[in-house]
Amino acid sequence: MFRNILTRASAFGRVASSQQSRNLACCSIYVKGLPLDITEEKLRPHVEKFGPIYEIHLPKVKTNDIYSMAFVKLYTGEIPPTIEEVAKLPDPSMVEVNELNKRSAEAIAYLNNLNIDGSSVTASIARKNQLDTIQFNARFVLRKSNDPEFARRHDERRQAIRGSNSESKDYRAGYADGFKDGLSSVNKSNGSE
Repeated sequence: MFRNILTRASAFGRVASSQQSRNLACCSIYVKGLPLDITEEKLRPHVEKFGPIYEIHLPKVKTNDIYSMAFVKLYTGEIPPTIEEVAKLPDPSMVEVNELNKRSAEAIAYLNNLNIDGSSVTASIARKNQLDTIQFNARFVLRKSNDPEFARRHDERRQAIRGSNSESKDYRAGYADGFKDGLSSVNKSNGSE
C-alpha cells in the first residue's frame, strides 16, 4: 500500500512538472580572447547551437587592447512580446534553471580553446550572473519610465560613480534601448515581427 502511494505521488510529480508553465531564465557567458575585428555575425553561429540567444554584447575595443571580448546571453522559456508582460513574469523555476545550466556548461566547454580567426577563445559564466536578468531589466526600464524621481536619483548615483563624462551618459541613455534591441532581435529570430 505504501509503495502504491509513492508510485502515484512520483507519477503526479512528473505530470505536474511536464505541464508547468515555461518561465524565463537567462544566463550570461563571458567570452574573451576574441579577435579585434569580431562581429556579432561571426560569433553567433558558434553559440546559437546551444539554444536561443537574447543578445550578444561586444564592448568597445580600447586602443591598447590585444583581444576583444563578448557577453552572450542565452535564455530558456518564452519571451512575451511586450516589455510589460516580461516585467510581470515570475522568477525562473528549477526546471528552467537546470536546463539553462546544462546548456551554458555545454556552450562553455565548446567555446574554450575554440579557434576563431587565429585567436584561441576562452569562456566562463559572467561574474554577476542573474538568472532573471531579462525580467529584472524590464522591471527597471518600466520603473524608470513611470517614476521620474527614481530615474533622477538613479542617474545622479550613476553620475557620481562614473563621473560626468559623456560615456556614462551614453550608457545610461542606451540602457532602455539595449533592452528593446534584445527583445526585437528575439522577435525577429522567432519570426513574430
